[in-house]
Amino acid sequence: MKTIKYIVCLTLCGLLVLACSKDGDPGPIGPQGEQGEPGTDGVDGTDGVDGQNGEQGPQGEQGETGTANVIYSDWFSSLFPDDITSTNYTFSVNAPDLTDEIVENGVVIGYGRYTSPTSADIRVVEQLPFSFFERNQFYSLSFSTPPATNSERAFISLRSMDGSPIGEPFFEEYRYVIIPGGIPASGKSSMDYRTMSYKEICTHFNIPQ
Repeated sequence: MKTIKYIVCLTLCGLLVLACSKDGDPGPIGPQGEQGEPGTDGVDGTDGVDGQNGEQGPQGEQGETGTANVIYSDWFSSLFPDDITSTNYTFSVNAPDLTDEIVENGVVIGYGRYTSPTSADIRVVEQLPFSFFERNQFYSLSFSTPPATNSERAFISLRSMDGSPIGEPFFEEYRYVIIPGGIPASGKSSMDYRTMSYKEICTHFNIPQ
């Protein structure tokens, strides 16, 4: 009888242990904890050593005279008489932008213009100095610069080539173009403006014809 009671007690104890060891349902998730304080920034590293500068390249060649530096007059009418009885004659006009430095180191080109005998709509331009052999006339351009008394003027000169009276002048209008420093005193330049035609000069320097 005692044996039976003992077995029953062991059985009850085992059932009680099994009942107590069974997992219950998960509880609700707890609230999120506060964010921790940011950590201290680390120390910056040391800058590297700068590289050596490269060698300076060779200097480029000097460019041609710019359009903005070129000075040109408008066409101005001839002041020669219609019939010149002398062997030479000269008239002058103001040339306020002319300096001795430009005359010595630059290029000053003069032009004469006349109406073509074949068409009144055609104007022909010739560079000065100019020899008109049909009439034995020689045309030239010169300048006076400070400190000359009659300075800053352009002179258009006409003379007879055979000593006879000049007669009727050939050109109706004149103009000049001043190119500062265009050709050095040595006479060497990448471009000799005096060998260029009037149209080429106007195109190169954007001069209205």
